Amino acid sequence: MEFVESKSTGIFAIHRDLDGEIHSGEFQEREQFIGLIIGQEEFLLPISTVREIIMLSPITYVPNSPEFIDGVINLRGNILPVINMRKVMRIGRGTGEGSVRVIIARYEGITFGLLVDGITYVVSLLPQEIENQSLPGKGTGAEFIGSISKHGNKVAGILDLVRIIKAVAGDALDGDSEESSTSEH
Repeated sequence: MEFVESKSTGIFAIHRDLDGEIHSGEFQEREQFIGLIIGQEEFLLPISTVREIIMLSPITYVPNSPEFIDGVINLRGNILPVINMRKVMRIGRGTGEGSVRVIIARYEGITFGLLVDGITYVVSLLPQEIENQSLPGKGTGAEFIGSISKHGNKVAGILDLVRIIKAVAGDALDGDSEESSTSEH
């Protein structure tokens, strides 16, 4: 597989699709997303916001917490709120099967967990494969989709973390946790 240095990340960018197709002409900047399952649906999340993915660990219930927060977890000494994405997307209770994961995400200095039913794959999308449009529907979960991906025959909603954070707790996630005040890993 060929790799080309990416100026935007300082790391490496993939020059081929996962199926091996080489992109001809000038290299175009791609954005990477991780696929996640919520209920029976697949959504995408910008991989730039993902710090790590962990197995489901015990969640401590917090009385009077915001509607979408199931509680908190202790991740290597850091207490993080866990947002239940089934509740955010207005999908019924899950079965708690072995594929459930917690995505540790960080946005604007706020670190938190996103409880999802599973992880699928990483996809690298060209700008023309992302359509910046919201879906209609207040209170249905659709308001948390900031854009739509169209890669081949697949269409998936791309979750907007800013909208999720604002809906969950506004300023409540700015907490005094040590992790949110330190620099990134």
